[in-house]
Amino acid sequence: MNYKHLAVKMSVMAALILTAIGLSGDPASANHTPETTQPSSSRLDILSSNNAALDDPVATYEGARIVHDVTVNGEKGMRVHANFRVRYGLNVPCMMIAYFYYDDADNTPLKSGDAKYRDKKGNVAATTNFTPAYDPAVYNDLQLFVPYEALNMESGEKYELKFYLALYDKEGGRFFGKSGWYKFNLTMP
Repeated sequence: MNYKHLAVKMSVMAALILTAIGLSGDPASANHTPETTQPSSSRLDILSSNNAALDDPVATYEGARIVHDVTVNGEKGMRVHANFRVRYGLNVPCMMIAYFYYDDADNTPLKSGDAKYRDKKGNVAATTNFTPAYDPAVYNDLQLFVPYEALNMESGEKYELKFYLALYDKEGGRFFGKSGWYKFNLTMP
């Protein structure tokens, strides 16, 4: 056996192992700026590709629907039912957000009349928190509620609306998945 060839292989393996240990997130091994800090649940994925990379949560949407005329805590509204999967999000606190718009060419956002159901721009947004307990985690029916009053629309009028869902990694401070549009009709009670 060629000992020189064996020594080179062992040196390369040792370098890979030391690199993996250095990237493990140990605070003593590297300095991180706030923009590059990874969630504590990040993992080193050296088996799935030639390049080692830290993985953040990844979402795959499978569908969503609206159920109308739902009453929660005495408020009448609608409930969003969402189906999606999250990979690499084990024990990462997350949030699902639904953003609502008129179904027009300009994608005009609905303006909220309720501070609990609006984003920073005053547009209608509803949220629910979740923390994946598995990897991958499958959500067949994660739900959130929006009272009709929060939509700030005229009673008795018919509207063509749409919404999209966004998933947010609360620990990492970033969005990690956005759905396509889901369209629905609403006659305001």
